[in-house]
Amino acid sequence: MLRFRRFVPFLSLCCPVLFFLSCANQIPPGGGPPDTVPPSIIATSPAPYTLHFAGDRISLEFDKYVDHRTVEESIFISPYVGDLEFDWSGKELEISFSQKLRSDKTYVVNVGTDVRDTRNPPNRMAQAFTLAFSTGADIDRGAIRGRVYPIKPADSPEGVMIFAYQLEGLQTDTLNPRTLKPDYITQTGKGGNFFLQHLAFGAYRIFAVRDEYRNLTYDPEVDDFGVVPHDLILGASDSLQDHVLMQLAKEDTTPPRLIKATARDRNHASMEFSEPIDTSSTNRLSLSIEDTLTGNPLKVYSVFPNLPNQESFTVLTGQQDSTKGYRLTVASARDLVGLPISPSANSLVFAGSAFIDTLMPRIASVSIKDSSRGVALKPDLLIQFSDAIQRQSLAGAFTLSDSSGNVVSASVDWVNDAACIVQIRKPLQSKCMYRLAVLTYTATDLSGRSFKDSLKAVRFETLDAEALSSIEGMVTDSDSSDRDGAIYVNADAVDSKIPKTYSTAATKAGTFMIPQIEEGRYTVRAFRDRNANGKYDPGQPYPFVRAERFNFAADTLKVRARWPLEGVKIELR
Repeated sequence: MLRFRRFVPFLSLCCPVLFFLSCANQIPPGGGPPDTVPPSIIATSPAPYTLHFAGDRISLEFDKYVDHRTVEESIFISPYVGDLEFDWSGKELEISFSQKLRSDKTYVVNVGTDVRDTRNPPNRMAQAFTLAFSTGADIDRGAIRGRVYPIKPADSPEGVMIFAYQLEGLQTDTLNPRTLKPDYITQTGKGGNFFLQHLAFGAYRIFAVRDEYRNLTYDPEVDDFGVVPHDLILGASDSLQDHVLMQLAKEDTTPPRLIKATARDRNHASMEFSEPIDTSSTNRLSLSIEDTLTGNPLKVYSVFPNLPNQESFTVLTGQQDSTKGYRLTVASARDLVGLPISPSANSLVFAGSAFIDTLMPRIASVSIKDSSRGVALKPDLLIQFSDAIQRQSLAGAFTLSDSSGNVVSASVDWVNDAACIVQIRKPLQSKCMYRLAVLTYTATDLSGRSFKDSLKAVRFETLDAEALSSIEGMVTDSDSSDRDGAIYVNADAVDSKIPKTYSTAATKAGTFMIPQIEEGRYTVRAFRDRNANGKYDPGQPYPFVRAERFNFAADTLKVRARWPLEGVKIELR
Protein backbone atom coordinates (compact mmCIF):
# COMPACT_ATOMS: atom_id res chain seq x y z
CA MET A 1 0.00 0.00 0.00
CA LEU A 2 2.85 2.33 0.76
CA ARG A 3 4.32 1.79 -2.67
CA PHE A 4 0.93 2.47 -4.24
CA ARG A 5 0.44 5.73 -2.40
CA ARG A 6 3.86 6.95 -3.57
CA PHE A 7 3.14 5.98 -7.17
CA VAL A 8 -0.17 7.83 -7.43
CA PRO A 9 1.29 11.29 -6.67
CA PHE A 10 4.06 10.55 -9.17
CA LEU A 11 1.47 9.83 -11.87
CA SER A 12 -0.47 12.94 -10.93
CA LEU A 13 2.65 14.99 -11.59
CA CYS A 14 3.59 13.25 -14.84
CA CYS A 15 0.19 13.27 -16.53
CA PRO A 16 -0.05 17.04 -17.07
CA VAL A 17 3.47 17.03 -18.52
CA LEU A 18 2.65 14.17 -20.86
CA PHE A 19 -0.59 15.87 -21.82
CA PHE A 20 1.27 19.11 -22.61
CA LEU A 21 3.88 17.31 -24.74
CA SER A 22 1.20 15.45 -26.67
CA CYS A 23 -0.53 18.73 -27.48
CA ALA A 24 2.68 20.51 -28.52
CA ASN A 25 3.64 17.94 -31.16
CA GLN A 26 1.45 18.20 -34.29
CA ILE A 27 1.84 14.54 -35.22
CA PRO A 28 -1.13 13.00 -37.02
CA PRO A 29 -2.36 9.65 -35.64
CA GLY A 30 -1.05 6.58 -37.38
CA GLY A 31 -3.08 3.88 -39.10
CA GLY A 32 -6.19 4.14 -41.25
CA PRO A 33 -6.46 5.23 -44.90
CA PRO A 34 -4.13 8.01 -46.12
CA ASP A 35 -5.44 11.56 -45.70
CA THR A 36 -5.62 13.24 -49.12
CA VAL A 37 -7.97 16.08 -48.16
CA PRO A 38 -6.33 19.51 -48.65
CA PRO A 39 -6.34 21.91 -45.70
CA SER A 40 -8.82 24.78 -45.71
CA ILE A 41 -9.75 27.81 -43.63
CA ILE A 42 -13.06 27.35 -41.80
CA ALA A 43 -13.36 30.55 -39.76
CA THR A 44 -11.99 34.10 -39.66
CA SER A 45 -12.12 37.14 -37.46
CA PRO A 46 -13.28 39.58 -38.65
CA ALA A 47 -15.92 37.78 -40.66
CA PRO A 48 -15.79 38.18 -44.46
CA TYR A 49 -17.10 41.54 -45.73
CA THR A 50 -16.95 43.20 -42.32
CA LEU A 51 -17.42 47.00 -42.57
CA HIS A 52 -15.98 49.74 -40.32
CA PHE A 53 -13.27 47.42 -39.04
CA ALA A 54 -11.13 49.17 -36.40
CA GLY A 55 -8.89 46.41 -35.08
CA ASP A 56 -5.15 45.87 -35.39
CA ARG A 57 -5.19 42.09 -35.85
CA ILE A 58 -7.07 39.28 -37.55
CA SER A 59 -7.31 35.53 -36.95
CA LEU A 60 -7.67 32.46 -39.16
CA GLU A 61 -8.75 28.94 -38.17
CA PHE A 62 -7.80 25.87 -40.24
CA ASP A 63 -9.70 22.59 -40.31
CA LYS A 64 -6.53 20.60 -39.59
CA TYR A 65 -2.99 21.08 -38.35
CA VAL A 66 -0.86 22.91 -40.90
CA ASP A 67 2.82 23.62 -41.35
CA HIS A 68 3.33 27.03 -39.76
CA ARG A 69 6.15 28.12 -42.06
CA THR A 70 4.18 27.41 -45.24
CA VAL A 71 1.24 29.44 -43.91
CA GLU A 72 3.31 32.43 -42.83
CA GLU A 73 5.08 32.51 -46.22
CA SER A 74 1.74 32.32 -48.05
CA ILE A 75 -0.09 35.25 -46.42
CA PHE A 76 -0.28 38.50 -48.40
CA ILE A 77 -2.28 41.54 -47.31
CA SER A 78 -3.17 44.38 -49.66
CA PRO A 79 -2.70 47.29 -49.24
CA TYR A 80 0.54 46.97 -47.27
CA VAL A 81 0.09 46.90 -43.48
CA GLY A 82 3.75 46.69 -42.45
CA ASP A 83 5.48 43.73 -40.86
CA LEU A 84 3.26 40.94 -39.59
CA GLU A 85 3.47 39.17 -36.23
CA PHE A 86 2.20 35.57 -36.03
CA ASP A 87 0.83 33.89 -32.91
CA TRP A 88 -0.25 30.23 -33.17
CA SER A 89 -2.55 28.24 -30.92
CA GLY A 90 -3.27 24.77 -32.30
CA LYS A 91 -5.11 25.21 -35.59
CA GLU A 92 -5.69 28.95 -35.05
CA LEU A 93 -3.44 31.79 -36.14
CA GLU A 94 -3.57 35.40 -34.96
CA ILE A 95 -1.91 38.01 -37.20
CA SER A 96 -1.01 41.43 -35.79
CA PHE A 97 -0.27 44.51 -37.95
CA SER A 98 2.64 46.84 -37.29
CA GLN A 99 0.93 49.78 -39.02
CA LYS A 100 -2.44 51.40 -38.38
CA LEU A 101 -5.02 50.66 -41.04
CA ARG A 102 -6.08 53.52 -43.31
CA SER A 103 -9.62 54.82 -43.13
CA ASP A 104 -12.25 54.09 -45.81
CA LYS A 105 -10.09 51.37 -47.35
CA THR A 106 -10.81 47.80 -48.44
CA TYR A 107 -8.21 45.32 -47.20
CA VAL A 108 -7.70 41.93 -48.83
CA VAL A 109 -6.00 39.02 -47.06
CA ASN A 110 -4.83 36.34 -49.49
CA VAL A 111 -3.64 32.94 -48.30
CA GLY A 112 -1.84 31.23 -51.19
CA THR A 113 -1.87 27.62 -52.29
CA ASP A 114 1.60 26.85 -50.90
CA VAL A 115 -0.02 26.08 -47.50
CA ARG A 116 0.55 22.45 -46.54
CA ASP A 117 -0.78 20.28 -43.73
CA THR A 118 1.40 18.17 -41.43
CA ARG A 119 0.74 14.87 -43.19
CA ASN A 120 3.49 12.85 -44.89
CA PRO A 121 3.27 13.32 -47.78
CA PRO A 122 1.66 16.70 -47.15
CA ASN A 123 -1.57 17.93 -48.72
CA ARG A 124 -1.58 21.37 -50.29
CA MET A 125 -4.40 23.92 -50.30
CA ALA A 126 -6.48 23.42 -53.43
CA GLN A 127 -7.10 27.09 -54.09
CA ALA A 128 -6.14 30.46 -52.68
CA PHE A 129 -8.28 31.84 -49.83
CA THR A 130 -9.41 35.49 -49.77
CA LEU A 131 -10.73 37.50 -46.84
CA ALA A 132 -11.97 41.02 -47.52
CA PHE A 133 -12.96 43.63 -44.94
CA SER A 134 -13.20 47.42 -44.94
CA THR A 135 -12.39 50.24 -42.57
CA GLY A 136 -15.15 52.21 -44.31
CA ALA A 137 -18.72 51.67 -45.46
CA ASP A 138 -18.02 49.78 -48.72
CA ILE A 139 -16.11 46.75 -50.03
CA ASP A 140 -14.33 47.15 -53.38
CA ARG A 141 -15.86 44.78 -55.91
CA GLY A 142 -13.48 44.75 -58.87
CA ALA A 143 -12.16 41.31 -59.88
CA ILE A 144 -9.81 39.66 -62.36
CA ARG A 145 -10.10 35.98 -63.15
CA GLY A 146 -7.93 33.90 -65.44
CA ARG A 147 -5.49 31.07 -65.94
CA VAL A 148 -1.73 30.60 -66.18
CA TYR A 149 -0.14 28.01 -68.48
CA PRO A 150 3.32 26.57 -67.62
CA ILE A 151 6.34 26.57 -69.92
CA LYS A 152 6.15 22.80 -70.39
CA PRO A 153 2.90 20.81 -70.20
CA ALA A 154 4.48 18.55 -67.57
CA ASP A 155 5.26 21.52 -65.29
CA SER A 156 2.82 22.37 -62.52
CA PRO A 157 0.85 25.60 -63.01
CA GLU A 158 -0.01 25.74 -59.29
CA GLY A 159 1.52 28.13 -56.80
CA VAL A 160 2.38 30.83 -59.33
CA MET A 161 2.09 34.34 -57.91
CA ILE A 162 -0.23 36.85 -59.58
CA PHE A 163 1.01 40.43 -59.14
CA ALA A 164 -1.50 43.23 -59.80
CA TYR A 165 -0.41 46.89 -60.05
CA GLN A 166 -2.75 49.87 -59.99
CA LEU A 167 -1.72 52.17 -62.83
CA GLU A 168 -3.27 55.34 -61.40
CA GLY A 169 -0.50 57.78 -60.58
CA LEU A 170 2.17 55.60 -62.23
CA GLN A 171 4.18 56.17 -65.37
CA THR A 172 3.40 52.86 -67.04
CA ASP A 173 6.74 52.82 -68.87
CA THR A 174 8.56 52.84 -65.52
CA LEU A 175 6.53 50.06 -63.87
CA ASN A 176 9.28 47.56 -63.08
CA PRO A 177 8.22 44.37 -61.26
CA ARG A 178 11.89 43.70 -60.50
CA THR A 179 11.86 46.48 -57.89
CA LEU A 180 8.22 47.46 -57.27
CA LYS A 181 6.08 45.24 -55.06
CA PRO A 182 2.50 44.66 -56.25
CA ASP A 183 -0.62 46.33 -54.87
CA TYR A 184 -2.61 43.09 -54.89
CA ILE A 185 -1.48 39.48 -54.81
CA THR A 186 -2.96 36.01 -55.17
CA GLN A 187 -1.70 32.58 -56.18
CA THR A 188 -2.79 30.06 -58.79
CA GLY A 189 -4.61 26.93 -57.70
CA LYS A 190 -5.34 23.68 -59.51
CA GLY A 191 -5.05 23.92 -63.27
CA GLY A 192 -3.33 27.30 -62.98
CA ASN A 193 -6.58 29.15 -62.28
CA PHE A 194 -6.56 32.38 -60.27
CA PHE A 195 -9.11 34.90 -58.98
CA LEU A 196 -8.12 38.38 -57.80
CA GLN A 197 -11.05 39.81 -55.84
CA HIS A 198 -12.06 43.05 -54.11
CA LEU A 199 -9.96 45.36 -56.25
CA ALA A 200 -10.58 49.09 -56.39
CA PHE A 201 -11.90 50.30 -59.74
CA GLY A 202 -9.26 51.57 -62.14
CA ALA A 203 -6.59 50.39 -64.61
CA TYR A 204 -4.32 47.45 -63.78
CA ARG A 205 -1.30 45.64 -65.17
CA ILE A 206 -0.85 42.09 -63.96
CA PHE A 207 2.01 39.60 -64.16
CA ALA A 208 2.35 35.91 -63.38
CA VAL A 209 5.58 35.19 -61.48
CA ARG A 210 6.89 31.87 -60.19
CA ASP A 211 8.45 33.69 -57.25
CA GLU A 212 11.34 31.37 -56.36
CA TYR A 213 12.83 33.67 -53.70
CA ARG A 214 9.43 34.62 -52.19
CA ASN A 215 10.49 38.29 -52.24
CA LEU A 216 7.35 39.56 -54.06
CA THR A 217 9.46 40.87 -56.93
CA TYR A 218 10.39 39.43 -60.31
CA ASP A 219 13.94 38.06 -60.64
CA PRO A 220 14.95 37.64 -64.33
CA GLU A 221 16.43 34.28 -65.35
CA VAL A 222 15.33 32.85 -61.97
CA ASP A 223 11.54 33.31 -62.01
CA ASP A 224 9.22 32.18 -64.78
CA PHE A 225 7.04 35.10 -65.88
CA GLY A 226 3.77 35.66 -67.69
CA VAL A 227 2.59 38.89 -69.32
CA VAL A 228 -0.91 39.98 -70.38
CA PRO A 229 -1.77 41.04 -73.96
CA HIS A 230 -3.06 44.40 -72.68
CA ASP A 231 -3.74 46.32 -69.47
CA LEU A 232 -7.08 45.75 -67.73
CA ILE A 233 -9.72 48.30 -66.68
CA LEU A 234 -12.27 47.69 -63.92
CA GLY A 235 -15.31 49.92 -63.54
CA ALA A 236 -18.86 50.01 -62.24
CA SER A 237 -20.23 48.70 -65.54
CA ASP A 238 -17.45 46.15 -66.03
CA SER A 239 -16.29 45.08 -62.59
CA LEU A 240 -14.99 41.64 -63.69
CA GLN A 241 -12.25 41.00 -66.25
CA ASP A 242 -12.60 37.31 -67.05
CA HIS A 243 -10.65 34.78 -69.14
CA VAL A 244 -7.31 36.55 -68.66
CA LEU A 245 -4.67 34.13 -69.96
CA MET A 246 -0.91 34.19 -69.44
CA GLN A 247 1.77 31.87 -70.79
CA LEU A 248 4.85 31.42 -68.62
CA ALA A 249 8.30 31.94 -70.13
CA LYS A 250 11.87 32.30 -68.90
CA GLU A 251 13.62 35.57 -69.66
CA ASP A 252 17.16 35.54 -70.99
CA THR A 253 19.01 38.73 -70.06
CA THR A 254 22.58 37.40 -70.31
CA PRO A 255 24.33 38.11 -73.61
CA PRO A 256 26.28 35.28 -75.25
CA ARG A 257 30.03 35.02 -74.56
CA LEU A 258 32.89 33.52 -76.53
CA ILE A 259 34.33 30.90 -74.14
CA LYS A 260 36.76 28.87 -76.26
CA ALA A 261 38.99 29.30 -79.33
CA THR A 262 41.54 26.70 -80.50
CA ALA A 263 43.37 25.72 -83.69
CA ARG A 264 42.26 22.34 -85.03
CA ASP A 265 44.90 22.32 -87.76
CA ARG A 266 46.75 25.01 -89.70
CA ASN A 267 43.66 25.86 -91.76
CA HIS A 268 40.88 25.33 -89.22
CA ALA A 269 39.99 26.89 -85.89
CA SER A 270 37.18 25.94 -83.51
CA MET A 271 35.24 28.35 -81.34
CA GLU A 272 32.56 27.83 -78.73
CA PHE A 273 29.95 30.14 -77.22
CA SER A 274 28.23 30.09 -73.85
CA GLU A 275 24.83 29.46 -75.51
CA PRO A 276 23.33 28.70 -78.95
CA ILE A 277 23.83 31.38 -81.60
CA ASP A 278 21.24 32.51 -84.14
CA THR A 279 22.49 31.52 -87.58
CA SER A 280 19.45 32.64 -89.57
CA SER A 281 19.89 34.83 -92.63
CA THR A 282 18.91 37.95 -90.68
CA ASN A 283 21.59 37.44 -88.01
CA ARG A 284 24.86 36.59 -89.70
CA LEU A 285 27.86 35.82 -87.53
CA SER A 286 30.96 37.81 -88.47
CA LEU A 287 34.47 37.64 -87.05
CA SER A 288 38.09 38.52 -87.69
CA ILE A 289 41.45 36.96 -86.79
CA GLU A 290 44.74 38.85 -86.48
CA ASP A 291 48.33 38.24 -85.44
CA THR A 292 48.66 39.25 -81.77
CA LEU A 293 52.11 40.82 -82.36
CA THR A 294 51.84 42.54 -85.73
CA GLY A 295 48.08 42.98 -86.01
CA ASN A 296 48.19 41.50 -89.52
CA PRO A 297 44.91 39.81 -90.41
CA LEU A 298 44.55 36.07 -90.96
CA LYS A 299 42.18 35.32 -93.81
CA VAL A 300 38.78 33.89 -92.83
CA TYR A 301 37.15 31.94 -95.67
CA SER A 302 34.10 30.47 -93.95
CA VAL A 303 32.34 30.10 -90.60
CA PHE A 304 29.73 27.42 -89.97
CA PRO A 305 28.06 25.76 -86.95
CA ASN A 306 28.68 22.12 -86.12
CA LEU A 307 25.01 21.17 -86.50
CA PRO A 308 22.83 20.38 -84.70
CA ASN A 309 24.90 22.16 -82.05
CA GLN A 310 24.63 25.94 -82.49
CA GLU A 311 27.13 26.71 -79.74
CA SER A 312 30.16 25.22 -81.50
CA PHE A 313 31.54 26.58 -84.80
CA THR A 314 34.29 25.75 -87.28
CA VAL A 315 36.33 28.55 -88.90
CA LEU A 316 38.16 27.93 -92.17
CA THR A 317 41.26 30.15 -92.17
CA GLY A 318 44.31 30.99 -94.21
CA GLN A 319 47.50 29.11 -93.35
CA GLN A 320 48.45 29.65 -89.71
CA ASP A 321 51.98 29.96 -88.35
CA SER A 322 52.60 27.62 -85.41
CA THR A 323 55.06 30.11 -83.87
CA LYS A 324 52.45 32.85 -83.64
CA GLY A 325 49.46 33.67 -81.51
CA TYR A 326 46.19 34.84 -83.04
CA ARG A 327 43.33 36.86 -81.62
CA LEU A 328 39.84 35.82 -82.75
CA THR A 329 37.26 38.60 -82.36
CA VAL A 330 33.54 38.10 -83.00
CA ALA A 331 32.21 41.40 -84.34
CA SER A 332 28.58 40.32 -84.66
CA ALA A 333 26.61 37.44 -83.13
CA ARG A 334 23.24 37.13 -81.41
CA ASP A 335 21.69 34.44 -79.26
CA LEU A 336 18.31 32.87 -79.98
CA VAL A 337 16.41 35.69 -78.24
CA GLY A 338 18.32 38.41 -80.09
CA LEU A 339 20.84 39.52 -77.46
CA PRO A 340 24.14 40.66 -79.03
CA ILE A 341 27.42 39.16 -77.90
CA SER A 342 28.96 40.83 -74.85
CA PRO A 343 31.67 43.33 -75.90
CA SER A 344 33.71 42.26 -72.88
CA ALA A 345 33.67 38.58 -73.89
CA ASN A 346 33.87 38.53 -77.68
CA SER A 347 37.61 37.93 -78.14
CA LEU A 348 40.08 35.13 -77.32
CA VAL A 349 43.69 34.28 -78.20
CA PHE A 350 44.79 30.90 -79.59
CA ALA A 351 48.10 29.46 -80.78
CA GLY A 352 48.58 28.67 -84.46
CA SER A 353 48.90 25.05 -85.55
CA ALA A 354 51.45 23.30 -87.74
CA PHE A 355 49.26 20.24 -88.23
CA ILE A 356 48.23 19.62 -91.87
CA ASP A 357 44.65 18.46 -92.42
CA THR A 358 44.87 15.40 -94.65
CA LEU A 359 41.24 14.33 -94.27
CA MET A 360 39.17 14.46 -97.45
CA PRO A 361 35.74 16.08 -97.31
CA ARG A 362 32.75 13.80 -96.85
CA ILE A 363 29.03 13.78 -96.08
CA ALA A 364 29.01 13.74 -92.29
CA SER A 365 25.31 13.05 -91.76
CA VAL A 366 21.84 13.00 -93.31
CA SER A 367 18.81 13.83 -91.17
CA ILE A 368 17.11 10.58 -92.24
CA LYS A 369 19.01 7.38 -91.57
CA ASP A 370 19.32 4.74 -94.27
CA SER A 371 16.38 2.27 -94.33
CA SER A 372 14.20 4.54 -92.17
CA ARG A 373 10.45 3.88 -92.14
CA GLY A 374 7.49 6.12 -91.36
CA VAL A 375 9.08 9.22 -92.89
CA ALA A 376 6.77 12.22 -93.35
CA LEU A 377 5.25 12.79 -96.78
CA LYS A 378 6.97 16.17 -97.15
CA PRO A 379 10.25 15.95 -95.22
CA ASP A 380 13.11 18.44 -95.25
CA LEU A 381 16.27 16.39 -95.77
CA LEU A 382 19.23 18.06 -94.03
CA ILE A 383 22.69 17.10 -95.30
CA GLN A 384 25.75 18.04 -93.21
CA PHE A 385 29.24 18.05 -94.73
CA SER A 386 32.53 17.67 -92.84
CA ASP A 387 33.91 20.96 -94.21
CA ALA A 388 32.97 24.08 -96.15
CA ILE A 389 32.01 23.15 -99.71
CA GLN A 390 32.27 24.82 -103.11
CA ARG A 391 28.51 25.05 -103.58
CA GLN A 392 28.64 25.24 -107.37
CA SER A 393 30.60 22.00 -107.50
CA LEU A 394 27.49 20.23 -106.18
CA ALA A 395 25.06 21.79 -108.67
CA GLY A 396 22.81 19.01 -109.98
CA ALA A 397 24.36 16.46 -107.64
CA PHE A 398 21.20 15.81 -105.58
CA THR A 399 18.61 13.33 -106.88
CA LEU A 400 15.48 12.05 -105.17
CA SER A 401 13.71 9.17 -106.92
CA ASP A 402 11.02 6.60 -106.19
CA SER A 403 11.37 2.81 -106.41
CA SER A 404 10.66 2.93 -110.16
CA GLY A 405 13.44 5.42 -110.78
CA ASN A 406 11.11 8.37 -111.36
CA VAL A 407 12.76 11.63 -110.23
CA VAL A 408 10.91 13.68 -107.60
CA SER A 409 10.88 17.46 -107.98
CA ALA A 410 12.98 19.05 -105.22
CA SER A 411 15.15 22.10 -104.56
CA VAL A 412 18.37 22.60 -102.60
CA ASP A 413 18.65 25.37 -100.03
CA TRP A 414 22.09 25.97 -98.54
CA VAL A 415 21.91 26.65 -94.79
CA ASN A 416 25.64 27.47 -94.61
CA ASP A 417 28.83 26.44 -96.42
CA ALA A 418 28.72 23.01 -94.79
CA ALA A 419 25.00 22.14 -94.78
CA CYS A 420 22.04 22.16 -97.15
CA ILE A 421 18.40 21.09 -97.13
CA VAL A 422 16.74 19.13 -99.95
CA GLN A 423 13.16 20.40 -99.98
CA ILE A 424 10.39 18.36 -101.60
CA ARG A 425 7.98 20.54 -103.58
CA LYS A 426 4.98 18.18 -103.44
CA PRO A 427 4.05 15.51 -100.86
CA LEU A 428 5.52 12.08 -101.53
CA GLN A 429 3.42 8.99 -102.11
CA SER A 430 2.19 7.06 -99.12
CA LYS A 431 3.95 3.85 -98.06
CA CYS A 432 6.54 4.08 -100.85
CA MET A 433 10.31 3.61 -101.01
CA TYR A 434 12.51 6.53 -102.06
CA ARG A 435 16.22 7.02 -102.65
CA LEU A 436 18.17 10.21 -102.01
CA ALA A 437 21.48 10.19 -103.89
CA VAL A 438 24.31 12.74 -103.75
CA LEU A 439 26.92 12.44 -106.51
CA THR A 440 30.14 13.96 -105.21
CA TYR A 441 32.69 12.86 -107.80
CA THR A 442 33.00 16.42 -109.16
CA ALA A 443 32.55 18.18 -105.81
CA THR A 444 35.31 19.92 -103.87
CA ASP A 445 35.64 21.76 -100.61
CA LEU A 446 36.77 25.39 -100.40
CA SER A 447 40.38 24.23 -100.29
CA GLY A 448 39.92 22.41 -103.61
CA ARG A 449 40.09 18.87 -102.21
CA SER A 450 37.92 16.15 -103.73
CA PHE A 451 35.47 14.05 -101.76
CA LYS A 452 36.43 10.76 -100.16
CA ASP A 453 33.45 8.97 -101.78
CA SER A 454 31.82 9.65 -105.12
CA LEU A 455 28.28 8.65 -104.09
CA LYS A 456 26.14 8.80 -100.97
CA ALA A 457 22.70 7.17 -101.08
CA VAL A 458 19.97 6.93 -98.42
CA ARG A 459 16.82 4.85 -98.84
CA PHE A 460 13.67 5.39 -96.81
CA GLU A 461 9.98 4.50 -96.75
CA THR A 462 7.22 7.06 -96.24
CA LEU A 463 4.50 6.61 -93.67
CA ASP A 464 1.10 5.15 -94.35
CA ALA A 465 -1.30 8.01 -95.21
CA GLU A 466 -4.19 5.79 -94.15
CA ALA A 467 -2.86 6.04 -90.60
CA LEU A 468 -3.11 9.84 -90.64
CA SER A 469 -5.97 12.08 -89.65
CA SER A 470 -6.78 15.80 -89.37
CA ILE A 471 -8.04 18.42 -86.93
CA GLU A 472 -10.73 20.84 -88.10
CA GLY A 473 -12.50 23.62 -86.31
CA MET A 474 -13.19 27.31 -85.89
CA VAL A 475 -11.20 30.22 -84.46
CA THR A 476 -13.13 33.32 -83.41
CA ASP A 477 -11.66 36.67 -82.37
CA SER A 478 -13.72 38.98 -80.16
CA ASP A 479 -11.09 41.73 -79.85
CA SER A 480 -11.44 44.19 -82.73
CA SER A 481 -8.63 46.44 -81.45
CA ASP A 482 -5.78 43.92 -81.79
CA ARG A 483 -5.96 42.16 -85.14
CA ASP A 484 -2.50 42.69 -86.61
CA GLY A 485 -0.85 39.54 -87.94
CA ALA A 486 -2.02 36.14 -89.07
CA ILE A 487 -3.74 33.63 -86.79
CA TYR A 488 -1.71 30.45 -86.24
CA VAL A 489 -3.21 27.20 -85.00
CA ASN A 490 -0.67 24.72 -83.60
CA ALA A 491 -1.24 21.12 -82.56
CA ASP A 492 1.48 19.88 -80.20
CA ALA A 493 1.92 16.17 -79.52
CA VAL A 494 1.58 15.41 -75.81
CA ASP A 495 3.14 11.95 -75.59
CA SER A 496 5.88 12.24 -78.21
CA LYS A 497 9.46 11.94 -76.91
CA ILE A 498 10.61 14.26 -79.70
CA PRO A 499 8.72 17.60 -79.86
CA LYS A 500 6.23 17.40 -82.72
CA THR A 501 4.11 20.32 -83.89
CA TYR A 502 1.64 20.61 -86.77
CA SER A 503 0.61 24.10 -87.79
CA THR A 504 -1.62 26.10 -90.09
CA ALA A 505 -2.11 29.84 -90.55
CA ALA A 506 -4.87 32.14 -91.81
CA THR A 507 -5.09 35.88 -92.36
CA LYS A 508 -8.31 36.14 -90.37
CA ALA A 509 -10.54 34.26 -87.97
CA GLY A 510 -12.68 31.46 -89.33
CA THR A 511 -12.44 27.77 -90.09
CA PHE A 512 -9.13 25.93 -89.98
CA MET A 513 -7.82 22.48 -90.83
CA ILE A 514 -4.53 20.84 -89.90
CA PRO A 515 -4.12 17.88 -92.27
CA GLN A 516 -2.01 14.72 -92.17
CA ILE A 517 -1.58 14.40 -88.42
CA GLU A 518 -0.29 11.20 -86.88
CA GLU A 519 -2.43 9.39 -84.33
CA GLY A 520 -1.97 10.56 -80.74
CA ARG A 521 -2.96 13.12 -78.10
CA TYR A 522 -2.55 16.83 -78.83
CA THR A 523 -3.00 20.22 -77.27
CA VAL A 524 -4.28 22.77 -79.77
CA ARG A 525 -3.57 26.48 -79.41
CA ALA A 526 -4.32 29.51 -81.56
CA PHE A 527 -2.45 32.81 -81.35
CA ARG A 528 -2.45 36.15 -83.15
CA ASP A 529 1.06 36.65 -84.59
CA ARG A 530 1.26 40.39 -84.00
CA ASN A 531 4.91 40.79 -85.00
CA ALA A 532 4.69 38.39 -87.97
CA ASN A 533 7.62 36.17 -87.01
CA GLY A 534 5.71 32.89 -87.25
CA LYS A 535 5.97 31.99 -83.56
CA TYR A 536 4.21 32.85 -80.31
CA ASP A 537 5.85 35.67 -78.33
CA PRO A 538 5.15 35.80 -74.56
CA GLY A 539 6.07 39.49 -74.12
CA GLN A 540 8.47 40.95 -71.59
CA PRO A 541 8.02 42.28 -68.01
CA TYR A 542 10.42 45.24 -68.26
CA PRO A 543 10.73 47.21 -70.44
CA PHE A 544 7.13 46.12 -70.86
CA VAL A 545 6.24 44.28 -74.07
CA ARG A 546 2.71 42.92 -74.19
CA ALA A 547 2.18 39.26 -74.99
CA GLU A 548 0.48 38.04 -78.12
CA ARG A 549 -3.09 36.90 -77.59
CA PHE A 550 -3.66 33.15 -77.43
CA ASN A 551 -6.06 30.49 -76.27
CA PHE A 552 -6.22 26.71 -76.10
CA ALA A 553 -8.92 24.31 -77.11
CA ALA A 554 -10.80 23.24 -74.00
CA ASP A 555 -9.30 19.75 -73.63
CA THR A 556 -6.41 17.60 -74.75
CA LEU A 557 -7.58 16.12 -78.04
CA LYS A 558 -7.20 12.48 -79.07
CA VAL A 559 -6.59 12.05 -82.79
CA ARG A 560 -7.37 8.65 -84.27
CA ALA A 561 -6.20 7.30 -87.61
CA ARG A 562 -8.64 7.80 -90.50
CA TRP A 563 -11.09 9.66 -88.23
CA PRO A 564 -10.95 13.43 -88.81
CA LEU A 565 -11.43 15.34 -85.57
CA GLU A 566 -14.01 18.07 -86.19
CA GLY A 567 -15.74 20.83 -84.27
CA VAL A 568 -12.72 22.16 -82.35
CA LYS A 569 -13.49 25.68 -81.10
CA ILE A 570 -10.96 28.29 -79.96
CA GLU A 571 -11.83 31.86 -79.02
CA LEU A 572 -9.27 34.65 -78.97
CA ARG A 573 -10.29 37.40 -76.54
